[in-house]
Amino acid sequence: MTFPQYRKHRSGKNYYCIEDDIHFTELQQIGKQTMAFRIEAKTFFEKQRIQDMLSLSGPYLESDESEFTAHKNG
Repeated sequence: MTFPQYRKHRSGKNYYCIEDDIHFTELQQIGKQTMAFRIEAKTFFEKQRIQDMLSLSGPYLESDESEFTAHKNG
């Protein structure tokens, strides 16, 4: 698999740029603001979340760089 990979939450309020197996950036819409969080997965559960995003399990949908950038820039 090549990185980065882009995902979004089914709710449309969270977007993810997965940089590798243990790093991702999450954009989270809170009201009218968008907050960015850089995550380094250290625990099993954080690493499993990345694997779930990559396999499109549960609430995760495929996205792309343009959609991620559009939400990052507000």
